[in-house]
Amino acid sequence: MLALAVLTVVVVQVGFLGEVTPALRWLTAALVLCFALEHGLNWRLAQSGRAYMRRWGFHVFTAVVVVVMKLALLIFFPWEGAGEGKLAMLSHGVVQGGMLLSLGLRALRHQAQITRLHLRPGWLFMGSFALIVVLGTLLLKLPRSVVEGETLSWLDALFTSTSAVCVTGLAVENTAHFFTPTGQVIILGLIQVGGLGIMTLTFYLSTVLFRGMSLHDRQALGEMISEKHLAQVSDSVRYIVIFTFVSEALGALLLYECLPADRGFSERVFQAVFHSVSAFCNAGFSTLPDGLADSWVRENAALQGVICALIICGGLGAAVLRDVQAWLRQMLRRLRDPAQLRPRLRVHTRLVLSVTGLLLVGGAAAIWVSEFCFRDGESNAGTTLTAFFHSVTARTAGFNTVDVGAIGPVTVHLVVLLMIIGGSPGGTAGGVRTTVFATAAVHLWNLIRVTPDLVLFRRRLPEGIGQRALAILVLTMGWLFVNFAILRQLQPEVTDTRLVFELVSAFATVGLSMNLTSELTDAARCLIILNMFVGRIGLITVVSTLAPVNRKRPAQRPTEDIILA
Repeated sequence: MLALAVLTVVVVQVGFLGEVTPALRWLTAALVLCFALEHGLNWRLAQSGRAYMRRWGFHVFTAVVVVVMKLALLIFFPWEGAGEGKLAMLSHGVVQGGMLLSLGLRALRHQAQITRLHLRPGWLFMGSFALIVVLGTLLLKLPRSVVEGETLSWLDALFTSTSAVCVTGLAVENTAHFFTPTGQVIILGLIQVGGLGIMTLTFYLSTVLFRGMSLHDRQALGEMISEKHLAQVSDSVRYIVIFTFVSEALGALLLYECLPADRGFSERVFQAVFHSVSAFCNAGFSTLPDGLADSWVRENAALQGVICALIICGGLGAAVLRDVQAWLRQMLRRLRDPAQLRPRLRVHTRLVLSVTGLLLVGGAAAIWVSEFCFRDGESNAGTTLTAFFHSVTARTAGFNTVDVGAIGPVTVHLVVLLMIIGGSPGGTAGGVRTTVFATAAVHLWNLIRVTPDLVLFRRRLPEGIGQRALAILVLTMGWLFVNFAILRQLQPEVTDTRLVFELVSAFATVGLSMNLTSELTDAARCLIILNMFVGRIGLITVVSTLAPVNRKRPAQRPTEDIILA
């Protein structure tokens, strides 16, 4: 009931009124009070207060945060209730969003209703994404989401919602000019849910369904969430939530300092928060008319550096970041006490960091040569930073500091390759993933050398993982080939280069475009929507979920060889 009340207030506030009225201001305060009192009473009535805090610690922490924020806004910030201001909408959105996040996660603990359905984890994963996309579409169709005089069709609303939830960044309309502050806050919320909420939801679903899953489902879900130890799911959720919000808050603070001071406080805060969330979630949406190539932030090297750092952190994955943090703590202990064991990063972490570093440096060097040696390309804050920025953003994020439609043909092919490789598993990035690309490459090299074991960093990887990585690459190439053939028929007047770029950008959830998105036909937009959805879920997850389960016992058959070459 509390969640329904909060959701109703949000819909009325952002969809129909478009402003924070005094009534909504105090109604939100009353809901925050109820939200906090519930936890207070439950803690008081619990047999063990310490046990209650261990079980509901995240939700109690959320309650404390929203109460403190709301009290501070009511007492110290008179602008918080000032009409249509972006900052007023954003501050209320944070408070209301915190309550909805906590209440939504608590609802997942009612496992009896879910396990009774006997659904495979992949269906739950895809269904949760689809539900959020539909809700986002409905929110974007609300009267106050677009500027007066403009109309957003149902297909374009679905396209924008899918692009935001799947943290892609492709847009059929200019986000700065077409959407009101209300619409921009909705897009920001969809980005945050798509980047953080889906990961959190998946981890919680694994806990909720743990007792009702078969061994096959546990293994499939473990691979899907990049967490091999299901006993550590709760710690992983806590780390993801805390690290995400801390990173976004720090990024917003740094971006605020980097933005020019010629605009008002509210505008700078909103732009800093929006771009921090969009960058960390690897979404690529921007509320500036020309993105990061806009005249207001053009040649701003510090801002581009902060954006790059946020993109990289969001694309590495929670497992890598936790492992690096644990390694650093152990190193500090060893410095104080040399008798401590020498820390060692996991193979997964070392592989992700090595491949990511190689792609960042190698991609930047290749783009610099192709764009500024072979031709006189456009730069923003220097040729080196321009090359490095697009090496970072091409793999996951989709921000651009120059006109992507004007880059050279060699650079286009380099960017397409980086987009296909993508980011790392467990993060907000898309593509085939760095670990898949590296493992498939090493496995292929071993096949050529007739080497049986797959060894990385002096550790032998499990049998079959190389074949699986190679299968993902082959499946991805087949999917892109079929979709390109269809897109070619739907848009015969567009060149192959622009079509391939748009298709790969959608499937890899990057969001870069050679100025083609707004020119797509309705049928082509539907195909791009499908690719954004499948790319965010993961092609192998979709295929394994849709494929029927083989319940027959494997039969031993006679062996016979065939000729391959």
